[in-house]
Amino acid sequence: MSLASIASTHPRFIDGGIRLDRVPATAWLALQGLALWPTWTWMAERMRDGSDDPLGLLAIAALAALVWQARRELRAAPRLGWLLSASLGTLAATVLHPVLPPLAAGLLAVLAWACGLLAFLPRRMAAAPVAGLAVLALPLLSSLQFYAGYPLRVLTAEASRWLLMPGFEVSREGSTLLVDGRLVIVDAPCSGVQMVWLGYFTACAVALWARRSDRSFLTRLPLVGLLVLVGNIVRNAILVAFEGAGQPLGPWAHGALGLLLLAIVCGGIAVAMARPSAAPAAGPQPNLSALPWLDRWLANRFVHRIAHKSLFAAAMGLCTLVSLAQALQAPAVPSTASLSFHEWPAAWDGAPLRPLALSEVEQRFAQQFPGAIARRTDGESMFVLRQVTAPTRMLHPAVDCYRALGYRVEQVRLEQDAQQRLWRCFAAQRKHGQTLRVCERIVDADGRAFTDTSAWYWAAAGGQSPGPWQAVTVARPM
Repeated sequence: MSLASIASTHPRFIDGGIRLDRVPATAWLALQGLALWPTWTWMAERMRDGSDDPLGLLAIAALAALVWQARRELRAAPRLGWLLSASLGTLAATVLHPVLPPLAAGLLAVLAWACGLLAFLPRRMAAAPVAGLAVLALPLLSSLQFYAGYPLRVLTAEASRWLLMPGFEVSREGSTLLVDGRLVIVDAPCSGVQMVWLGYFTACAVALWARRSDRSFLTRLPLVGLLVLVGNIVRNAILVAFEGAGQPLGPWAHGALGLLLLAIVCGGIAVAMARPSAAPAAGPQPNLSALPWLDRWLANRFVHRIAHKSLFAAAMGLCTLVSLAQALQAPAVPSTASLSFHEWPAAWDGAPLRPLALSEVEQRFAQQFPGAIARRTDGESMFVLRQVTAPTRMLHPAVDCYRALGYRVEQVRLEQDAQQRLWRCFAAQRKHGQTLRVCERIVDADGRAFTDTSAWYWAAAGGQSPGPWQAVTVARPM
């Protein structure tokens, strides 16, 4: 008797006495979620420590609402193509978790979970918006700001220059504009990274609500990018115009303008996604998420669907055990031998510096850092010195570090010191604690200074700034 005939006539023989065909879809999704627990732990920590904006919670809430809305329509027999993709993706995320950077491993994990969700969702649900919401759930805004922030600011500054040329004398250098003799910085918030996130979140959520097909959703995505870009350029041009005229907007007006433009952009995206196609084709529309050919191939070449669920359960159990084994491994004890290799300055602006010990967390971080890290003090201020030998994402902006330590960051601006050196400074205050004035800058081997880590990264990666580089962060009590 073949295995297929045994499975069809005696399903309990295959599923070990448990009627897997009666296990609800939500239980299978929870099982996969358990197998991917290292990713959820990392995401929760990133959202908790403040090192990234918690906008991903909106995407998680949207996915939870989608499952709740479709709970009565969840399939008892999953689509095998998506179930196979979920199994392979979960296995890959588990095996590669210790090797890949956390964000890359998290991307694998959320896409694998999205495939598991699509296996049980009704066929009418498009795959691309579901996958998009899963990706947006990741804590990725700080990484987007690091890699894409500076190019977006340069693009925004150049477009703003063209818009302002009829009324002002404007020139641009990098992401800085000189407007009628006044220097205006297109800073990190002006990159539009948050507007990009909210724009694509709106597109995914509205596409699922309006039941757009994958094809309809993907063909409208270029319009989403265009609306976000135009909205950010208009917002920046208005702000720069007021700055150039010597009448900068106050914080409340600045925020109100940003919210107004954001509402207009997201409203336009919602209208574009909700609007039905002008000339719908006759007959049923193909849905890219159906994968009917793969479902048929798997069904014809493999045993009963219950066996697929059994293999899925076994794979999820294996991933859970592997993740537990990885978590129980004792962390390597960091060696501090390489931390004192670099010769650090003995004084700063004439004041002698004395060394401070790195914390255990800083020592572990230094083991992976491409360069060296040291802490010094002149008795009043604390200096964090980082010698960098290669362009790296591990050169975190001080703003991200202080937010991760629980500080509230305010008054971010550029300042010049008594030696005419330019710094990026901000006030950092912990609840019921002391307020610090924190300033940072990066200097390359030729003496060129950077106050923005994203600008430094692209200059270093493009060969326009030679290394090694020294990043200096100074914290003084206010």
